[in-house]
Amino acid sequence: MIFLLAGVLLLTAWRFTALARQRGMAWALRGVALSACFGLLAGIFIGVGARIGMGAITIANGAPQRLTASGTLTVVVTFSSFGIVLGVVYEGLFRRLLRRKGLAYGGLLTLCTWYPLASAAAQQLTAHPALIPLVTLSGLLVGLMWLPFGLALEALLRRWHDREGVQVIAAA
Repeated sequence: MIFLLAGVLLLTAWRFTALARQRGMAWALRGVALSACFGLLAGIFIGVGARIGMGAITIANGAPQRLTASGTLTVVVTFSSFGIVLGVVYEGLFRRLLRRKGLAYGGLLTLCTWYPLASAAAQQLTAHPALIPLVTLSGLLVGLMWLPFGLALEALLRRWHDREGVQVIAAA
């Protein structure tokens, strides 16, 4: 999995380098900075989804819920930071390939992380639920993290690109 991630990051760097040559270094750096910021904002959905998943594990184990504001904030901020890199990767590499469909990016992330996240969560369970409900519920919870993230990220990037297009037309 780490080799796949390394390849994706290298391709993203190559793509931003090509954009820097085509449109200028300032444009490419602004694109990286804005996509990282938008990724962080959209990443709040990742953090909230992760917190809901952690709560579901506690419920499945029959343990009492121990929700604290500081614990929830820590989880949301930590998982939201994943959005920084994922936002840059989407803008640099996948946005054009997926034809500006944030839901497709969220689906791709769901498929890539479903098994690792579900496996880690299943190891935390004290009970042994049936396989089909476990797979279904874990898929729903993982999708709850990534699908809204992809939709929000694309909405933010589309707004920026549409605004940028209007400024270019007005300047001409």
